[in-house]
Amino acid sequence: MATALPLAREIPKPFLKWAGGKWSLAPEIAELLPHDLAKRTYREPFVGGGALFFWLKKARAPKKVVLTDTLGDLVTAYEIVRDDVESLLTALEHLRDAHSKEHFYEVRERFNARSTGSRVERAAWLVYLNKTCFNGLFRTNRSGIFNVPFGRFVKPNIADHPRLRAASRALEGVEIANHKFEHLAKKAKSGNVIYLDPPYVPLSKTANFAAYDGAFGPDDQRRLADLFRELDERGCLLALSNSDTDEVRKLYKGFDIQHIRAARNISASGATRAPVTELLVRNLNRYPKRS
Repeated sequence: MATALPLAREIPKPFLKWAGGKWSLAPEIAELLPHDLAKRTYREPFVGGGALFFWLKKARAPKKVVLTDTLGDLVTAYEIVRDDVESLLTALEHLRDAHSKEHFYEVRERFNARSTGSRVERAAWLVYLNKTCFNGLFRTNRSGIFNVPFGRFVKPNIADHPRLRAASRALEGVEIANHKFEHLAKKAKSGNVIYLDPPYVPLSKTANFAAYDGAFGPDDQRRLADLFRELDERGCLLALSNSDTDEVRKLYKGFDIQHIRAARNISASGATRAPVTELLVRNLNRYPKRS
């Protein structure tokens, strides 16, 4: 009798859709990171949807991973996926069964009432809203209120068992925390690989997309560039994504700058999701040479 082959495990992928998500670019960015990543600590302080992290876990798993973000509910979602994915799936099944336009707005109201819900419930609400809101885009206003309207998806995959379980396995042993990017000034060490994917400098005055958790303005961009230089001097191995603008080139003058073609994924109209050029900034002189 032939022995049944074990079922192939789902490849880890982002469990949330996120503005500026890097899944399509992850293979290219991964190839531009230090070649000995498996021996190093990897830090990602703007984790968002975590696309590059999930790709690296599949292709070039780092020795240690630290994921952080300023959005507390996002961090909670990652922790619940890592530690209690089955409870999360049960909660999502209930949300799936009750899904309607009216239910969406009820959940959004509960989510925006910061004091309501257990950690599992809040994680489930975030995933549910992300799967069912307009354009699948998580966004909050300056007051931290999730304000995206109902999306008209026919059959949103609210309780995606294979993807969430694969994400849970990928997150095993990963350190997750709620921090601003400035925490790197205290925590990052020489030899750490750090990928920074902040809200982008807008391409024009009319394209100033307000990122989740409020705005990330010119002062924030300058503080991040200053920290980039501080971490470079410390001996960290750095890569940073941002828009292809004169401002970004000026902020990171003197570093290696690569062009990467990326598809827009936050436009409401598919017709306007044309590829654009992004920049990947690296302190390439710190990178180890291939033997």
